[in-house]
Amino acid sequence: MKGRAGNSVSDRKRPSYGGQAVIEGVMMRGPNYVALSVRDPNGDINSLTKEVKSLSQRNSFTRLPIVRGALSLWESLSLGIGMLLKSAEIASPEEEKPSDSALTASVLFAACLAVGLFIVLPSFAAAWIMKLSSLSGASWVSFIESAIRLGILVIYILAISQMEDIRRILEYHGAEHKVIWAFEHAQEVTNEIEGCVGDGDDDFHKAVGILAGKAQSESRLHPRCGTSFLFIVVLVTWLVFLFVSPDSLPLRILSRIALLPVVAGLAYEILRLSAKHEGWVWDVLKAPGVYMQKLTTKEPSADQLEVAATSLLLLVAEELRVTFPTVG
Repeated sequence: MKGRAGNSVSDRKRPSYGGQAVIEGVMMRGPNYVALSVRDPNGDINSLTKEVKSLSQRNSFTRLPIVRGALSLWESLSLGIGMLLKSAEIASPEEEKPSDSALTASVLFAACLAVGLFIVLPSFAAAWIMKLSSLSGASWVSFIESAIRLGILVIYILAISQMEDIRRILEYHGAEHKVIWAFEHAQEVTNEIEGCVGDGDDDFHKAVGILAGKAQSESRLHPRCGTSFLFIVVLVTWLVFLFVSPDSLPLRILSRIALLPVVAGLAYEILRLSAKHEGWVWDVLKAPGVYMQKLTTKEPSADQLEVAATSLLLLVAEELRVTFPTVG
Protein backbone atom coordinates (compact mmCIF):
# COMPACT_ATOMS: atom_id res chain seq x y z
CA MET A 1 0.00 0.00 0.00
CA LYS A 2 1.54 3.26 -1.02
CA GLY A 3 1.22 6.06 1.46
CA ARG A 4 1.01 9.78 0.98
CA ALA A 5 4.74 10.06 1.50
CA GLY A 6 5.44 7.35 -1.07
CA ASN A 7 6.16 4.55 1.45
CA SER A 8 4.63 1.10 1.23
CA VAL A 9 3.32 -1.12 3.98
CA SER A 10 6.18 -3.53 3.38
CA ASP A 11 8.71 -0.69 3.94
CA ARG A 12 7.38 0.08 7.40
CA LYS A 13 6.90 -1.91 10.58
CA ARG A 14 3.29 -2.97 10.83
CA PRO A 15 1.54 -2.27 14.11
CA SER A 16 -0.50 -5.02 15.70
CA TYR A 17 -4.19 -4.77 14.96
CA GLY A 18 -6.97 -6.12 17.13
CA GLY A 19 -10.70 -5.87 17.10
CA GLN A 20 -14.09 -6.63 18.53
CA ALA A 21 -17.30 -7.97 17.06
CA VAL A 22 -20.27 -5.65 17.45
CA ILE A 23 -23.90 -5.77 16.32
CA GLU A 24 -23.83 -6.58 12.58
CA GLY A 25 -20.25 -5.39 12.29
CA VAL A 26 -16.66 -5.24 13.44
CA MET A 27 -14.55 -2.68 15.25
CA MET A 28 -10.82 -2.70 14.48
CA ARG A 29 -8.26 -1.07 16.77
CA GLY A 30 -4.72 0.12 16.12
CA PRO A 31 -2.22 2.13 18.18
CA ASN A 32 -3.74 5.51 17.27
CA TYR A 33 -7.11 4.93 15.61
CA VAL A 34 -10.23 2.82 15.75
CA ALA A 35 -12.47 1.92 12.79
CA LEU A 36 -16.05 0.67 12.89
CA SER A 37 -17.93 -0.93 10.00
CA VAL A 38 -21.57 -2.03 10.36
CA ARG A 39 -24.05 -3.37 7.83
CA ASP A 40 -27.34 -1.47 8.02
CA PRO A 41 -30.85 -2.89 7.35
CA ASN A 42 -30.55 -1.87 3.67
CA GLY A 43 -27.46 -4.03 3.25
CA ASP A 44 -25.02 -1.10 2.98
CA ILE A 45 -21.81 -0.93 5.01
CA ASN A 46 -21.60 2.18 7.21
CA SER A 47 -18.13 3.05 8.49
CA LEU A 48 -16.42 5.57 10.71
CA THR A 49 -12.91 6.12 12.02
CA LYS A 50 -11.87 7.83 15.22
CA GLU A 51 -8.55 8.86 16.72
CA VAL A 52 -7.88 7.43 20.17
CA LYS A 53 -5.34 8.48 22.78
CA SER A 54 -4.28 5.47 24.81
CA LEU A 55 -4.37 5.98 28.59
CA SER A 56 -1.43 3.60 28.95
CA GLN A 57 0.87 5.85 26.86
CA ARG A 58 0.31 9.17 28.61
CA ASN A 59 3.42 9.20 30.83
CA SER A 60 6.14 7.02 32.30
CA PHE A 61 3.89 5.82 35.15
CA THR A 62 1.05 4.67 32.89
CA ARG A 63 3.57 2.79 30.74
CA LEU A 64 4.76 0.68 33.68
CA PRO A 65 4.06 -3.06 33.40
CA ILE A 66 0.80 -4.11 35.11
CA VAL A 67 -0.32 -0.46 35.32
CA ARG A 68 -0.59 -0.27 31.53
CA GLY A 69 -2.45 -3.57 31.51
CA ALA A 70 -5.10 -2.41 33.98
CA LEU A 71 -5.53 0.86 32.08
CA SER A 72 -5.70 -0.93 28.73
CA LEU A 73 -8.46 -3.21 30.03
CA TRP A 74 -10.51 -0.25 31.28
CA GLU A 75 -9.92 1.58 28.01
CA SER A 76 -10.93 -1.44 25.92
CA LEU A 77 -14.12 -1.93 27.93
CA SER A 78 -15.12 1.73 27.64
CA LEU A 79 -14.34 1.91 23.93
CA GLY A 80 -15.99 -1.44 23.26
CA ILE A 81 -19.23 -0.45 24.97
CA GLY A 82 -19.32 2.85 23.05
CA MET A 83 -18.79 1.13 19.70
CA LEU A 84 -21.33 -1.56 20.55
CA LEU A 85 -23.95 1.13 21.19
CA LYS A 86 -22.99 2.93 17.97
CA SER A 87 -23.36 -0.29 16.01
CA ALA A 88 -26.82 -0.80 17.50
CA GLU A 89 -27.83 2.66 16.24
CA ILE A 90 -26.69 1.79 12.70
CA ALA A 91 -28.01 -1.77 12.60
CA SER A 92 -31.38 -0.90 14.19
CA PRO A 93 -32.05 2.79 13.52
CA GLU A 94 -35.76 2.42 14.20
CA GLU A 95 -35.19 1.49 17.83
CA GLU A 96 -35.27 4.24 20.44
CA LYS A 97 -31.86 5.23 21.77
CA PRO A 98 -31.60 4.57 25.53
CA SER A 99 -31.03 7.52 27.85
CA ASP A 100 -27.68 8.14 29.55
CA SER A 101 -29.15 7.12 32.91
CA ALA A 102 -30.45 3.87 31.44
CA LEU A 103 -27.03 3.13 29.93
CA THR A 104 -25.31 3.86 33.24
CA ALA A 105 -27.72 1.59 35.07
CA SER A 106 -27.16 -1.19 32.52
CA VAL A 107 -23.37 -0.96 32.83
CA LEU A 108 -23.54 -0.97 36.64
CA PHE A 109 -25.88 -3.97 36.59
CA ALA A 110 -23.54 -5.85 34.23
CA ALA A 111 -20.55 -5.05 36.47
CA CYS A 112 -22.39 -6.23 39.59
CA LEU A 113 -23.49 -9.40 37.79
CA ALA A 114 -19.91 -10.12 36.72
CA VAL A 115 -18.60 -9.62 40.27
CA GLY A 116 -21.39 -11.81 41.64
CA LEU A 117 -20.82 -14.64 39.15
CA PHE A 118 -17.03 -14.67 39.04
CA ILE A 119 -16.02 -13.43 42.51
CA VAL A 120 -18.77 -13.83 45.10
CA LEU A 121 -20.30 -17.13 43.90
CA PRO A 122 -16.95 -18.99 43.53
CA SER A 123 -15.83 -17.72 46.95
CA PHE A 124 -19.00 -18.97 48.66
CA ALA A 125 -18.92 -22.25 46.75
CA ALA A 126 -15.25 -22.86 47.60
CA ALA A 127 -15.88 -22.09 51.29
CA TRP A 128 -18.78 -24.57 51.28
CA ILE A 129 -16.71 -27.30 49.58
CA MET A 130 -13.81 -26.73 51.98
CA LYS A 131 -16.16 -27.03 54.94
CA LEU A 132 -17.67 -30.30 53.71
CA SER A 133 -14.34 -31.86 52.77
CA SER A 134 -11.10 -32.53 54.58
CA LEU A 135 -9.24 -30.08 52.36
CA SER A 136 -7.49 -27.07 53.89
CA GLY A 137 -5.09 -24.30 52.96
CA ALA A 138 -5.05 -21.28 50.65
CA SER A 139 -3.81 -23.36 47.71
CA TRP A 140 -6.97 -25.48 47.71
CA VAL A 141 -9.21 -22.46 48.18
CA SER A 142 -7.61 -20.69 45.22
CA PHE A 143 -7.69 -23.82 43.03
CA ILE A 144 -11.37 -24.56 43.73
CA GLU A 145 -12.37 -20.94 43.15
CA SER A 146 -10.51 -20.82 39.82
CA ALA A 147 -12.02 -24.13 38.67
CA ILE A 148 -15.51 -22.84 39.48
CA ARG A 149 -14.81 -19.55 37.62
CA LEU A 150 -13.67 -21.44 34.55
CA GLY A 151 -16.74 -23.67 34.70
CA ILE A 152 -19.08 -20.69 35.03
CA LEU A 153 -17.35 -18.97 32.11
CA VAL A 154 -17.74 -22.00 29.82
CA ILE A 155 -21.38 -22.57 30.81
CA TYR A 156 -22.17 -18.87 30.32
CA ILE A 157 -20.61 -18.84 26.84
CA LEU A 158 -22.42 -22.03 25.84
CA ALA A 159 -25.74 -20.62 27.07
CA ILE A 160 -25.60 -17.25 25.34
CA SER A 161 -24.24 -18.74 22.10
CA GLN A 162 -27.64 -20.37 21.57
CA MET A 163 -29.25 -16.93 21.13
CA GLU A 164 -29.60 -15.87 17.48
CA ASP A 165 -28.33 -12.30 18.03
CA ILE A 166 -25.31 -13.54 19.96
CA ARG A 167 -24.62 -16.18 17.31
CA ARG A 168 -24.43 -13.39 14.71
CA ILE A 169 -21.90 -11.55 16.88
CA LEU A 170 -19.84 -14.73 17.23
CA GLU A 171 -19.81 -15.03 13.43
CA TYR A 172 -18.52 -11.47 13.15
CA HIS A 173 -15.95 -12.37 15.82
CA GLY A 174 -14.74 -15.15 13.53
CA ALA A 175 -14.68 -12.71 10.60
CA GLU A 176 -12.52 -10.31 12.59
CA HIS A 177 -9.93 -13.01 13.30
CA LYS A 178 -9.85 -14.40 9.76
CA VAL A 179 -9.34 -10.96 8.20
CA ILE A 180 -6.56 -10.06 10.64
CA TRP A 181 -4.85 -13.38 9.90
CA ALA A 182 -5.11 -12.76 6.16
CA PHE A 183 -3.52 -9.34 6.55
CA GLU A 184 -0.76 -10.61 8.85
CA HIS A 185 0.05 -13.87 7.11
CA ALA A 186 0.71 -13.31 3.46
CA GLN A 187 2.94 -10.78 1.77
CA GLU A 188 1.03 -11.56 -1.42
CA VAL A 189 -2.07 -9.98 0.12
CA THR A 190 -0.14 -6.77 0.70
CA ASN A 191 1.30 -6.87 -2.82
CA GLU A 192 -2.10 -7.36 -4.45
CA ILE A 193 -3.72 -4.63 -2.36
CA GLU A 194 -0.88 -2.22 -3.21
CA GLY A 195 -1.89 -2.42 -6.83
CA CYS A 196 -5.45 -1.39 -5.97
CA VAL A 197 -4.66 1.79 -4.06
CA GLY A 198 -5.95 4.90 -5.73
CA ASP A 199 -8.20 7.86 -5.20
CA GLY A 200 -11.60 6.31 -5.86
CA ASP A 201 -14.11 4.06 -4.14
CA ASP A 202 -13.66 1.36 -6.82
CA ASP A 203 -10.03 0.86 -5.77
CA PHE A 204 -11.01 0.61 -2.11
CA HIS A 205 -13.76 -1.93 -2.75
CA LYS A 206 -11.41 -3.99 -4.91
CA ALA A 207 -8.88 -4.07 -2.06
CA VAL A 208 -11.64 -5.11 0.36
CA GLY A 209 -12.62 -7.92 -1.99
CA ILE A 210 -9.04 -9.20 -2.18
CA LEU A 211 -8.60 -9.19 1.61
CA ALA A 212 -12.02 -10.77 2.27
CA GLY A 213 -11.32 -13.45 -0.33
CA LYS A 214 -7.96 -14.36 1.20
CA ALA A 215 -9.57 -14.45 4.66
CA GLN A 216 -11.96 -17.27 3.73
CA SER A 217 -9.23 -19.91 4.07
CA GLU A 218 -7.79 -18.52 7.32
CA SER A 219 -8.42 -19.81 10.83
CA ARG A 220 -11.08 -18.15 12.96
CA LEU A 221 -8.89 -18.70 16.05
CA HIS A 222 -6.29 -16.06 17.00
CA PRO A 223 -3.86 -16.01 19.96
CA ARG A 224 -4.41 -12.28 20.69
CA CYS A 225 -8.14 -12.76 21.22
CA GLY A 226 -9.95 -11.54 24.32
CA THR A 227 -11.08 -15.12 24.95
CA SER A 228 -7.44 -16.06 25.52
CA PHE A 229 -7.19 -13.09 27.87
CA LEU A 230 -10.14 -14.41 29.91
CA PHE A 231 -8.48 -17.80 30.33
CA ILE A 232 -5.22 -16.15 31.41
CA VAL A 233 -7.20 -14.05 33.93
CA VAL A 234 -8.53 -17.28 35.48
CA LEU A 235 -4.98 -18.66 35.64
CA VAL A 236 -3.61 -15.45 37.18
CA THR A 237 -6.38 -15.32 39.80
CA TRP A 238 -5.34 -18.79 40.92
CA LEU A 239 -1.70 -17.72 41.29
CA VAL A 240 -2.35 -14.33 42.91
CA PHE A 241 -4.96 -15.61 45.35
CA LEU A 242 -2.56 -18.30 46.52
CA PHE A 243 -0.76 -15.53 48.40
CA VAL A 244 -3.75 -13.39 49.37
CA SER A 245 -6.43 -15.51 50.98
CA PRO A 246 -7.83 -14.21 54.30
CA ASP A 247 -9.61 -16.76 56.48
CA SER A 248 -12.65 -14.49 56.80
CA LEU A 249 -14.99 -15.03 53.82
CA PRO A 250 -16.12 -11.37 53.60
CA LEU A 251 -12.48 -10.19 53.69
CA ARG A 252 -11.56 -12.80 51.09
CA ILE A 253 -14.26 -11.54 48.73
CA LEU A 254 -13.21 -7.90 49.27
CA SER A 255 -9.56 -8.80 48.61
CA ARG A 256 -10.55 -10.52 45.36
CA ILE A 257 -12.40 -7.42 44.18
CA ALA A 258 -9.60 -5.05 45.27
CA LEU A 259 -6.98 -7.10 43.40
CA LEU A 260 -8.88 -7.19 40.09
CA PRO A 261 -6.75 -4.36 38.56
CA VAL A 262 -3.58 -6.26 39.51
CA VAL A 263 -4.94 -9.49 38.04
CA ALA A 264 -5.95 -7.71 34.83
CA GLY A 265 -2.54 -6.03 34.56
CA LEU A 266 -0.64 -9.30 35.03
CA ALA A 267 -2.89 -11.12 32.55
CA TYR A 268 -2.31 -8.37 29.98
CA GLU A 269 1.47 -8.68 30.35
CA ILE A 270 1.35 -12.47 29.95
CA LEU A 271 -0.87 -12.21 26.86
CA ARG A 272 1.44 -9.54 25.43
CA LEU A 273 4.51 -11.75 25.94
CA SER A 274 2.80 -14.86 24.55
CA ALA A 275 1.93 -12.99 21.34
CA LYS A 276 5.60 -12.05 20.83
CA HIS A 277 7.29 -15.36 21.65
CA GLU A 278 7.31 -18.85 20.20
CA GLY A 279 8.18 -22.16 21.78
CA TRP A 280 6.46 -25.07 23.49
CA VAL A 281 6.07 -23.23 26.80
CA TRP A 282 4.19 -20.38 25.15
CA ASP A 283 2.24 -22.80 22.95
CA VAL A 284 1.03 -24.67 26.05
CA LEU A 285 0.06 -21.39 27.71
CA LYS A 286 -1.85 -20.18 24.64
CA ALA A 287 -3.54 -23.48 23.77
CA PRO A 288 -6.49 -23.45 26.26
CA GLY A 289 -7.47 -19.86 25.37
CA VAL A 290 -7.23 -20.57 21.65
CA TYR A 291 -9.28 -23.75 22.09
CA MET A 292 -11.96 -21.80 23.98
CA GLN A 293 -12.36 -19.61 20.89
CA LYS A 294 -14.17 -22.55 19.30
CA LEU A 295 -16.98 -21.50 21.64
CA THR A 296 -16.69 -17.73 21.14
CA THR A 297 -16.32 -17.67 17.36
CA LYS A 298 -18.35 -19.11 14.48
CA GLU A 299 -17.56 -19.44 10.79
CA PRO A 300 -18.59 -16.18 9.07
CA SER A 301 -20.29 -15.63 5.74
CA ALA A 302 -18.67 -13.82 2.79
CA ASP A 303 -20.78 -10.74 3.59
CA GLN A 304 -19.47 -10.68 7.15
CA LEU A 305 -15.88 -11.01 5.94
CA GLU A 306 -16.50 -8.04 3.67
CA VAL A 307 -17.56 -5.93 6.67
CA ALA A 308 -14.49 -6.97 8.68
CA ALA A 309 -12.15 -6.31 5.74
CA THR A 310 -13.68 -2.85 5.26
CA SER A 311 -13.08 -2.00 8.91
CA LEU A 312 -9.48 -3.23 8.89
CA LEU A 313 -8.50 -1.44 5.68
CA LEU A 314 -10.02 1.83 6.88
CA LEU A 315 -7.97 1.45 10.06
CA VAL A 316 -4.81 0.72 8.07
CA ALA A 317 -5.54 3.80 5.96
CA GLU A 318 -5.55 5.97 9.07
CA GLU A 319 -2.60 4.31 10.82
CA LEU A 320 -0.29 4.26 7.79
CA ARG A 321 -1.69 7.31 5.98
CA VAL A 322 -2.74 5.30 2.94
CA THR A 323 -4.67 7.04 0.17
CA PHE A 324 -7.91 5.15 0.68
CA PRO A 325 -11.09 7.25 0.74
CA THR A 326 -13.40 7.19 3.76
CA VAL A 327 -16.60 5.41 2.86
CA GLY A 328 -20.07 5.15 4.37
